Amino acid sequence: MPRVIYLIALEKVFDNAIFDNQVKKLLQRIRRLKDGRVEISLVVLLPWIELTRRGIYSNFQRYKREIDSLRKELAAEGIRLVAVRTLYPSAFFNMRLAGLAWFSLIALPAVLWQILARRAGVVHCRYYYATFVALLAAKFTFGRVKVVFDVRTLLPEQGVVYGIWKEGGPVFRFWKALERRMFASAARVVSVSPAMTERIRAACPEASLETIPNFVDLETFRPDSEVRGEIRRELGLEERIVLVFSGTLGGRYPAGRMAECVNSFFRIFGKNSFFLLLTSSDEKRRSPLKALLTGAGLEEGKSWRAVNLPPREVPAYLNAADWALLVLGDFLTSETFLPLKFSEYLACGLPILTHPANRELTSQVESYGVGAALDDSVQARSVSGESLPGSREALRRRCLEVAREEFDINRFAARYAAIYAELAGGEESGG
Repeated sequence: MPRVIYLIALEKVFDNAIFDNQVKKLLQRIRRLKDGRVEISLVVLLPWIELTRRGIYSNFQRYKREIDSLRKELAAEGIRLVAVRTLYPSAFFNMRLAGLAWFSLIALPAVLWQILARRAGVVHCRYYYATFVALLAAKFTFGRVKVVFDVRTLLPEQGVVYGIWKEGGPVFRFWKALERRMFASAARVVSVSPAMTERIRAACPEASLETIPNFVDLETFRPDSEVRGEIRRELGLEERIVLVFSGTLGGRYPAGRMAECVNSFFRIFGKNSFFLLLTSSDEKRRSPLKALLTGAGLEEGKSWRAVNLPPREVPAYLNAADWALLVLGDFLTSETFLPLKFSEYLACGLPILTHPANRELTSQVESYGVGAALDDSVQARSVSGESLPGSREALRRRCLEVAREEFDINRFAARYAAIYAELAGGEESGG
């Protein structure tokens, strides 16, 4: 039986849609798929003390109830949760050489202990920090433990995007050199898109690569006509043509580019158009987009509305929409980044509209045949050649087909289970 540790470092696991949909559900599906024939421990290295602009607090006091609840939920599926206290602040992307050294010093004993105590053969690591510590720990097992490096996004470039260091600077070069060694040392490297896979292969030809996109749970994200009617009545949208954006604002999702697309949508679809913004972003982050929409004559409440939702309610509110908006800023990894919401929109049957400046995203939308780039023209057409207003139903069917065939969580749970078995010694090789 493969014994697996799924390792997370310094990431929030409470009220977090990414953790819920990309980690927790994945591990639960793997256990169900393999009928318990894989032993999984979820090890989370949490900052003991959080240092934030709003004050100082202990994760293990503030989130005690959430930790206990998560532990019980996972235990019901036969998954062990281990939450480890680490004396490291949660400035997640701002880790330089001294920070990495300190983090490794305090985290290595805990990770090595978990490997030995669980007799783990595979450590599946989410992102760079967990992978670095796991690779160190694996050295003490003399090759018995295999490390899976789940990249998610390219950290050196991410630091540039967030203005933490400069491209070509000493910290950037340090992380690029370390990154290549990690690619070469991991037993398997998982990227989220073919473009990212090619980029990693160019940097490290010897890496053992696997492409696994941000998948979606088709049981959670799905069309529901009854829920659609309820939410549209609740929001007063029964007769409106609704464009939705789901996610945080700023950073990767710039207000200017979003506003351009919203304005184009209103010109194409007419006076019955409505923009629904599902976001946890506060007023400060919403204000740039609000100013641009208001300046374009789109009145809040009449033409658009922001709704703050907990993650569990997002699938229901997506059902209220007819079209989905997805744009990205021009950051260094935008050409390798396919957001989680891409597959979630598809699973709800929402054709995706994007900005023509997002060339890679436009290419993905067109290659799958699931939407169009808004070109600010009332003659804008979908990939089928029809006008956008007339193509929605055909695009909707195509979205559901692509979600089922290309992004279903069950498909990738089976693939991860096969990887675990292969790396653990080939007890089972299929899904």
